[in-house]
Amino acid sequence: MREKRVFVVGSLNADHRVRVRDIPKPGETVLGSNVVVAAGGKGANQAVAAARAGARAVLIGATGADRDGELVRRTVAEEDVDARHVRIVLDTPTGRALITVDREGENTIVVSPGANSELVVDDIDAGLQGAEEGDLLLLQLETPQPLVRHAARAAADAACTVIMNAAPVPPSVNDLFNDVDVLVVNEHELAMLADLLRRNSNDRDRDADMGLLAAESGATVVCTAGDAGAFVTHDGAVKHIAAHRVDAVDATAAGDTFIGYFAAALTTTANDTIMAIQTAVAASALAVTRPGAIDSIPYRHEAATTPPPTRRADHENRAG
Repeated sequence: MREKRVFVVGSLNADHRVRVRDIPKPGETVLGSNVVVAAGGKGANQAVAAARAGARAVLIGATGADRDGELVRRTVAEEDVDARHVRIVLDTPTGRALITVDREGENTIVVSPGANSELVVDDIDAGLQGAEEGDLLLLQLETPQPLVRHAARAAADAACTVIMNAAPVPPSVNDLFNDVDVLVVNEHELAMLADLLRRNSNDRDRDADMGLLAAESGATVVCTAGDAGAFVTHDGAVKHIAAHRVDAVDATAAGDTFIGYFAAALTTTANDTIMAIQTAVAASALAVTRPGAIDSIPYRHEAATTPPPTRRADHENRAG
C-alpha cells in the first residue's frame, strides 16, 4: 500500500524570542532575556511535527537569501522533511516572528512575512504535483490568502484531505473555507471567526461558535484549548478530548505540534478523527514543557510516554 504524504504550504520564519516576567501592557516597557533566534514559521513547524510523528512530509514555501533563511533551511533539512520546493527569493528578507514569552509560558507573536509573501502559484503547483487521493494538505494563513485558496482547490481536485489552520484570523472569510475538510483553530481564533460570521455579536459560547463555523464552512471544526484539551464537532455534537497533566514552559509551537501530529495520525487512521486528536493532544502537551518552536516538538517515541489526561468530566453538547 502506498505511504500517504502530508503536504504543507506555509510560512518559514526566523523566530526571535525573548522571555519576560509579564507580557507588557500597551505603553509599558519591560526588561527581558537575551534574544534567542531559531527556525520557525507555521509551515516549517507543522512540517517538522508531521515528520517527527512519522509521516512523509513535503514542505512548500519561500525564504530570503539571508542568514535567517540559511538558518531555517538548514534546520528543516536536518529533519526528515522533503524541502525541495522551498524557494530562495533574492532581495527579500526571510519572514521573521517576534515572540514574547512570559513566566507562565503564554506568548504574543508578531509576524513580518518577508519572503513568505513572495510565494506564487507556480510554487504551489510544482510542490503539489503528484499529490493524490489519501494524501493530506496542511494550510495556514501566514502566506497570501489567494495562494492558500489556490492550494486548497488543487489539493481537493486531487482528492486530498485539506486541513486549514485559520491563523492568523483573516479580516474576512468570503470563500476561504471552500474545499477545506478540517478547520483547526484555538479559542481566540474561534471567537474571532464566529464574530465575522455573525456580524460582531457579543455572544460567547464555544460550542455554539463551533457549530456555526462548521455549518458555514462545511468542515469538521477542531478547537484547541490549552490545558482544557481540545474540542471537535463530531456526529452533530461537540466532543471534548481531555488535556494532559504538564507544567507549561512555552506554548509557542503547541498548536503547530498538534496540527502536525493530527495530520500524521490521519495518514494511518483516516476515519478516526477522535484518535488522531488524542494523539495530537498528547504531543502538544509535551511540546509546552520545552522552550522554543521546532526545538520543542517531540518525536513519536517521546509523545507515546506523555502523562495520562487530566481527570475531568468529559462532555458532549449538541452543536448548531
